Amino acid sequence: MQYLGHFLSFVGPAYAIGFLALCFWWRWWLLVPAGIVAAVLAKIEYASVNASDGAGAALGIILVIFAMIGAASGFIANGVVLIGRATRLQALRAVYVLPVVFILGFGSYFAVTWTQQKTREARYAPPSAACLDNLHPARIADVDIAIPIAPGIFLYGEGMSDDHYILWSNPDARAFCGEADGGNANLKSVVFMLDGYPSRREMQTKRPFCSRPHPEYPWAEMACHLIPTDAIPDKPVGMTVSIRAAGFDPSAREREAMLKNQAAVASDGLRTYRSQNDFYLQRPDGYFAQCRDYRSKSQPWLYCTAKEELSDRLAISYNFRTTAELFMQQSVAVATNARAIFDSLKR
Repeated sequence: MQYLGHFLSFVGPAYAIGFLALCFWWRWWLLVPAGIVAAVLAKIEYASVNASDGAGAALGIILVIFAMIGAASGFIANGVVLIGRATRLQALRAVYVLPVVFILGFGSYFAVTWTQQKTREARYAPPSAACLDNLHPARIADVDIAIPIAPGIFLYGEGMSDDHYILWSNPDARAFCGEADGGNANLKSVVFMLDGYPSRREMQTKRPFCSRPHPEYPWAEMACHLIPTDAIPDKPVGMTVSIRAAGFDPSAREREAMLKNQAAVASDGLRTYRSQNDFYLQRPDGYFAQCRDYRSKSQPWLYCTAKEELSDRLAISYNFRTTAELFMQQSVAVATNARAIFDSLKR
């Protein structure tokens, strides 16, 4: 309560000055130019204060906002009084209008702020227990899947490009539950974002899904616990399963770029094709991945991407960490685990 009193004593004078500056122009031909001048000055002052920095910038913005609200309230009050004089309505006399508009105008900021806060709370409120705890049916191409509300899962619908669901976001989780439980969740992509850096943050793992073990999901541990930046897991750190066009080879472009370069062949048969920014590692059986070496202490591994056909209608793309020494064996395990991650969703 004491804080509120200090706040009102701080912004009250700014509001009153703005109100008094425009509430006593008893002619339209005076009020309108005065209002235009006040609006221009308010815009200039707001832009100036908003462009500044430092501890006082926020306080300056608040003062300007209340001065602007006061000026707008004074303009409205003056206009109502002029209308009352023209129509000879006693209820619109200045003695009644000015105090009422003064109070309502000052309270409008708090009313709007309270409404925005309640709207924000409603928008970001947690989904229902049924939404969080149940599996939700969906379909991608000709495959029926069941999706939990878990961190790390990002879905694209078959509709417009903005038809997407970030399942660690409360609004998106609620929207997806509504679509899925209504039998309308037709997807074009299922994305797993399992890397702990830089894609996700600790707050994104705070879901009821992570409050209990899920041995049925080989990706659950990585989804709920961020991976140390120096770890090299045998699972993909990111994976996308998406609908592909008939006859489309998901790795054709990378293969074409790779074969344009001369390969360096290691004793175990591993081929390395180098390009300008990236390079490709290829096993003797033809499997290959596009890789990048960040040469960083915080990322002491290669970051590789492989693309494969999952079925006649689906393609899979996955990112994984490796080294040149581990690639031959690890890429086999990662490819197997990538398919297992998607298989764990099938109904």
